[in-house]
Amino acid sequence: MAVEDEFGIELPEADAAKLAVLGEMHAHIVQAIRQRGESPNESDVWERLRDIVVEQLGVQPAEVTRAAHLVKDLGAD
Repeated sequence: MAVEDEFGIELPEADAAKLAVLGEMHAHIVQAIRQRGESPNESDVWERLRDIVVEQLGVQPAEVTRAAHLVKDLGAD
């Protein structure tokens, strides 16, 4: 997954199903980065996540909100 590559984290399948809302995925990414001992810039993480979603799903940046559901709102399969 592009998110894993971008942030250098793993999203186990069991967790990925729970992270269908972008705000939850963002929080998970930030936490995973912190667990590595780093202090992520949360705004930067959000912008990078948004860019990945826009590129991968072909949606408009305005559609990518923290409340957006990957499948229901953004059409991911």
